[in-house]
Amino acid sequence: MSEGSQSPPGSGIDYTKFMHDGTVPGAVPLVDGPTPHRVDFGIDTLGQWSIEVRAEDRTLLDWADDGLGEEPADLSAYPVHNPVGAVDLQTELKRRFPDSAIVWRPGVMNSLDEHRATAHRALATAAADRAKAHEAASDAEVSLRKALRLARPAGIGATEIAERTGYARSTITKTLRNMPHPPRR
Repeated sequence: MSEGSQSPPGSGIDYTKFMHDGTVPGAVPLVDGPTPHRVDFGIDTLGQWSIEVRAEDRTLLDWADDGLGEEPADLSAYPVHNPVGAVDLQTELKRRFPDSAIVWRPGVMNSLDEHRATAHRALATAAADRAKAHEAASDAEVSLRKALRLARPAGIGATEIAERTGYARSTITKTLRNMPHPPRR
């Protein structure tokens, strides 16, 4: 090709002149996908970390695709039986998803069904409350036995003990019967 017939540098064919809407033929316009709005993390039924990334419309997104071009985090690096692991994972999720709400979900995350996940959280709360109640009942029994050891030599009977403590008289009588008698002097 001779010098006179060459196009000046930087001047190629301008395809936008041929299209009415100004698009280039064969070019695919960029489409913004849903952006992460909320990141929930917790422990699944297998005792491993579970992460759910949701868009503003609550659709579930692929949490490994954070838009940063990074490899997904190695979740085994964050221990599940140590609070430090949860804090470190939360810090990593905040770094990866800076514009998202990062939320710890207590209980077990094992379902994409929100109703089922809510039920699992409620069951975990009920189990924790039952454990607290059992511990409180054990503490109350220890306290009752101590009070009965002091009340017996003072001559306080089962009826008065029941009135003052709120325990049933039958419970007081049964507990007194099962307690060893103090040594006689």
